[in-house]
Amino acid sequence: MNIINILLQKFSKFYGTEANENGAYFHEDFFNQVEILPRENLFHLKKENEKIENFAEENFDGNGFTNIYLRNENPIIIANKKFTFEKLDKLLLNLDLKKNTEVYEGYGATKWKCENTFAYSYKSADIIITLKDNVVHDFWINGFRFHKDIETKSILKNILLTIGNEMDLILNDWDLSAVIDLKNENEIQKYLNEEL
Repeated sequence: MNIINILLQKFSKFYGTEANENGAYFHEDFFNQVEILPRENLFHLKKENEKIENFAEENFDGNGFTNIYLRNENPIIIANKKFTFEKLDKLLLNLDLKKNTEVYEGYGATKWKCENTFAYSYKSADIIITLKDNVVHDFWINGFRFHKDIETKSILKNILLTIGNEMDLILNDWDLSAVIDLKNENEIQKYLNEEL
């Protein structure tokens, strides 16, 4: 057993149980990078994405970025909507997604269990939620882009469209600086087809 495994075992009590190979996993950098948010943030997100794009252009030196942009807090967070776990859980399970109660975060070989976190999966695409007092606190996706086959993209599009229509939510991809109206089938399709 190498020193890293020994340290991981020692510190796993601080981070929850050790990673289960059957559990869902996300790299820590992906947390809330593709957020599902209340529609009331639409104007704010468009402005914030524009600021990020301008900042990136101004701070790119040809090899990397010379400064870091700290994005502003969303005026209305998902927790403000008071969506209960039961409501969202029922919606996602009705979309034939696989529910996973073992969710792990980390980087490289280092993983720790996320408390009060659930993943709903289709192939390599995950919808991840965190809870606080039985209310949805974070709501985001991972792995929805870059699928090649039409059937997978069609299923993922319908999942996002249903969430948008049932809960009146939008999606913001901070990596692309793009906001997607989850009630607009064409916008979702362009997003999944990498046409933004």
